[in-house]
Amino acid sequence: MRTAYELCLATASKQVPNGPDWIHEVKHDGYRTLIIRENERARLLSRSGTDRTKRYPWIAQAALKNRQKRFVIDGEAVILGVDGLSDFNALHSHKHDHESPALRVRHSRDGQ
Repeated sequence: MRTAYELCLATASKQVPNGPDWIHEVKHDGYRTLIIRENERARLLSRSGTDRTKRYPWIAQAALKNRQKRFVIDGEAVILGVDGLSDFNALHSHKHDHESPALRVRHSRDGQ
């Protein structure tokens, strides 16, 4: 399984850039995470390369439900509260059952 991916990191700005070369996203309060799916295996990696699959298994399980068999998702793993805002404290608790990760697709291929 390939692991040599670089995370896209947010850059603070006073003004939102404009033009076709820019993609914007909301900065959530969570952990930058790579989800790597290769066939029947999905792994979560932190910015430092630490495997976080066992810590956040529901994200790996969601990746395995995707019909695509090979992809990489680069995004921010967060838990959203009932108000729709990210809850950093909940991300540290062990009371996870159906949380919603906010993630951006960086590269995808179907393995065909």
